[in-house]
Amino acid sequence: MPRTTAKPAAKFLLRLRERDTPTGVSEATVEKLMKATGLSKTEVAHLALKQMAGRYLPFYEQDDGPLTLDQIRAIRQASSATDTPEEQFTQRIF
Repeated sequence: MPRTTAKPAAKFLLRLRERDTPTGVSEATVEKLMKATGLSKTEVAHLALKQMAGRYLPFYEQDDGPLTLDQIRAIRQASSATDTPEEQFTQRIF
């Protein structure tokens, strides 16, 4: 049976700042984060990047934008709540 070798993970160099800035951290800050969390330098960097990804990148595939009036009408017609008086709705999805 042939052996397969895993492709090595990509690497990049992270240069720490001499002091903390709005867009960078110093070695002292990384050391404090390592002590506070019990994580390694690599794990601290991964955690920070993962949190940024969650904040800035969408979790879903982008769609075509807002629903058209025809799509909203079709949803309303298909809904079992079509005969419910408007006054009974306290929250709207459109």
